[in-house]
Amino acid sequence: MIHRKLLIATAILASVVITACSEVTAPQKLVPGGLTAAAILGPATVVATINGGGTAEMQLPGLAAGRTAFGMEVTLLADGSATGHVDCVDQHGDNLPGNIFGEVTSWRMEGQVVVLNVTGKLVRFPRPGVTGGHPVPVSFTLKIQQFGGAGVGHWTLEVGGRLFCVELLTSGQIVYRPE
Repeated sequence: MIHRKLLIATAILASVVITACSEVTAPQKLVPGGLTAAAILGPATVVATINGGGTAEMQLPGLAAGRTAFGMEVTLLADGSATGHVDCVDQHGDNLPGNIFGEVTSWRMEGQVVVLNVTGKLVRFPRPGVTGGHPVPVSFTLKIQQFGGAGVGHWTLEVGGRLFCVELLTSGQIVYRPE
């Protein structure tokens, strides 16, 4: 009788442990409408927003040279995730003309630099030796070194850890608003 009670107690304890662990480690289940349980309970706390747009001149030591038209609208969340969009068009006449754009998925700080991780597309503009026009998937990192307007705002764009663009604003602005 004691052996049977011990076996039942062990089975109950194992069931409780497995259930508790699965609640912690299992992927969040989606509820109707595609929302996670966390989204229903409440959104992550907003840390700041970043908004901006205008033109910039690409500088050395970046690989790209010429003028850029850009825009961004980003919300930074306390859990390291982010929402929003970035669009950067290197204009015809640049050495690497095209449009790189996408959705901001996460962020972090590197000292005073805000680092945005973006998943999106690259559309190359046709030029001698380069076929353009077809979007290709790309992930890139946008690092904002300095917020501000013309001659002050400064950011870089990296693909696969390779520095492509070092941008200095010539018009418009990039604004950081803490919540």
